[in-house]
Amino acid sequence: MGIKQRREREKQEVRQGILTAAREIALHEGWQSVTIRKVAERIEYSPSMIYEYFASKEAILLELLREGFRQLTIALKAARNSAEDRGERLIRMGEAYWEFAMRNRELYQVMHGLNGVPIDCNEKPMVVHEAFMTTVEALNDWAQTQGIDLPDVEGVVDIFRAFLHGLVSLKMEDRIHADNVRARQLVRRAVHDLLAAWSLTKKD
Repeated sequence: MGIKQRREREKQEVRQGILTAAREIALHEGWQSVTIRKVAERIEYSPSMIYEYFASKEAILLELLREGFRQLTIALKAARNSAEDRGERLIRMGEAYWEFAMRNRELYQVMHGLNGVPIDCNEKPMVVHEAFMTTVEALNDWAQTQGIDLPDVEGVVDIFRAFLHGLVSLKMEDRIHADNVRARQLVRRAVHDLLAAWSLTKKD
């Protein structure tokens, strides 16, 4: 490995260290406690060094938002490819969404502006669109095999996500009393019931 490649790798390692430190602070203290100074102290760098990689705390949050949606998209695609039945695919995608959120709570909070995350969620990076379109494609596939007309499939995806996000948010706020087994059952039931309701819109 040449000097240039080694320096680039070292820069990537520092950048990743900054992102990891921010997540660790948020996990234990909440996102409102994350500051450039605290991140610098955690990785034993000066605040000025952090600014060489990220212009602000919001820039760190935006990169974590992108990373969260990248990981979520991978999970959704894997779930979509894990079953032949297209209804079961959507149910498994719902489960994958839930499991991603439970494993990455601090990341999920950034992605959805929860727990006091001060980020402009109106910005829609390409990775957000990719996660959305993965669900659109799965719903279109299911609707086609069922002979169902979904004229506003993007609206249907919003409803799909709203159900899942509602369950996740209730769990994160300890407003839903369910262990992992029951929570998974609730997710499956929610997606199953949505599909059953949409099945009533069959084409003439």
